[in-house]
Amino acid sequence: MKNEKALNSSIISKAKRIVKNLIESKKLYDAYKDVKSPPASKGNILLYSGIGYMYLTPLEIMMYHLLKLEGYNVDYLIYDEAVPLNELITKRILNDVGKDTFWNDLVKTARRWLKSANVKYQYINFPKEIDVMIAPVKNNLDEILKFKYDGIDFGDIVLGVMYRFYKSTNFEADAAERAAEFLKTALANYMQVKSLCQKKEYKYVMFSHGIYCTWQPVAEYCVRNNIKYICYDRGKRNASTNFNVNQPSPDWSFDTAWDRYADKQLTPKEHDMVQEYMVDRELQKGDVYSYNPAPREADVLAVKNKLGIKPDAKVITIFTNLIWDAANVARDIAFPSALNCIEQTINYFKDNPSVHVLVRSHPAEKVLGTNERYGNLIREKFNNQLPANVSVIDPEMDINSFTVIDMSDIGVVNTSTVGLEFAMMAKPIVLISETHYRNKGFTYDPVNTAQYFEMLEKLLVNNDLLENQAQLAQKYFYMMMFLYQKNIPVKFKHGKFNGYTFNNLKSINQTDSIVQIIKSLDNPNLQDFIFWD
Repeated sequence: MKNEKALNSSIISKAKRIVKNLIESKKLYDAYKDVKSPPASKGNILLYSGIGYMYLTPLEIMMYHLLKLEGYNVDYLIYDEAVPLNELITKRILNDVGKDTFWNDLVKTARRWLKSANVKYQYINFPKEIDVMIAPVKNNLDEILKFKYDGIDFGDIVLGVMYRFYKSTNFEADAAERAAEFLKTALANYMQVKSLCQKKEYKYVMFSHGIYCTWQPVAEYCVRNNIKYICYDRGKRNASTNFNVNQPSPDWSFDTAWDRYADKQLTPKEHDMVQEYMVDRELQKGDVYSYNPAPREADVLAVKNKLGIKPDAKVITIFTNLIWDAANVARDIAFPSALNCIEQTINYFKDNPSVHVLVRSHPAEKVLGTNERYGNLIREKFNNQLPANVSVIDPEMDINSFTVIDMSDIGVVNTSTVGLEFAMMAKPIVLISETHYRNKGFTYDPVNTAQYFEMLEKLLVNNDLLENQAQLAQKYFYMMMFLYQKNIPVKFKHGKFNGYTFNNLKSINQTDSIVQIIKSLDNPNLQDFIFWD
């Protein structure tokens, strides 16, 4: 009986998967059928997708066709089954699913999608010479992490993707083997883009992320050879994407636009948009990831009491990021690391009962997962005996980020967006690392440890805000959320592709943000994609 139920369940699951695949394929086919491109007259574009099936694939397919309609010849590159490892394959997937089972199914889906959408693609090659190159180091992790080629630090690229693979800064017994596989992938991407660029002149190279073993080698080649590139990634809001010119997408800086619109002020309508979205962010209803499962607390004193914070104590809150996320690694300025900042801050104030140090562990530790938690690391540093004036908010405590801001007098941030929200709420924020909104006039930006503590001491006494802090922060927030991030005409259901907002690409509105981006590629002085009328 049990076997019969299991068989029936398997048949139903397979049938559902077949139906889902047919629906997806039809939506892609309908979107791009009868789309006829003119002869290529504007030059060549390399769209280096790499991973042929992921959340950005509907956007990349759309860009492929828009570029061709605009008159570009487009080369579209993806992996086949030959890839040893890449950033999408983690230790958990390796253990729980198996590399071949996971990856080969993904490649199969990529082929189906691209065929349905009428995309002509090529595969990324893995030349045998790479095996010869890495043979002397492949069993030695230290040597792999020091590996350089063509003047590029491939060891550093491997290190970043190893953090992602293990979701930790600590590696396991198979580290050398995995690092060698990532090195092979990184070198293959570099050699592939080098070969293509030497054979053909590209007006732009386009790719996602700009970090890890698939795309960072491409970015490195472009930088060293003065080739313009466009980098993009999923935005914070649902169905949104950020685009950069000659800048990896985890770097959300838009300095050229900030300078260009230095004298521009928010209109009442734009100001209302900011306020409305700030309310939405309390529960992040419209965002890709919700890190605030609990609502904002009205009784802040009760939350303070729960955390052991004295009602009259000044609260310095340090906000962490995921320790393994390469987008936040190597951005340290005032301290050697975020963990070192926390440790030094605790030691500095541990005998001062008028100050409470609160550490807010990033909720992504729970949502996205990690094998190293800041809360555990901090407790270990102090032998599980934290000073009385120190508290840690672990992700499971489900305390809203805005509640944390409400109870804080000063915020300390590594790279998180919460620092911008702090500034908007007219509270002083201290940035200890390099992040896109540093040095914009609304944050305190120490360059060393001594200056950091000097700033904290002054703020504890005076609580001074910077001139026009809230207004500048609100303007920056508007530019980031509504101009820098682009709405894309892709529909998602439970995070999965559910068609486009247009029936066929021919009917797309010419004011669509992605259409604007494609048309702006003709501009020889292109610096960013922020269009503010």
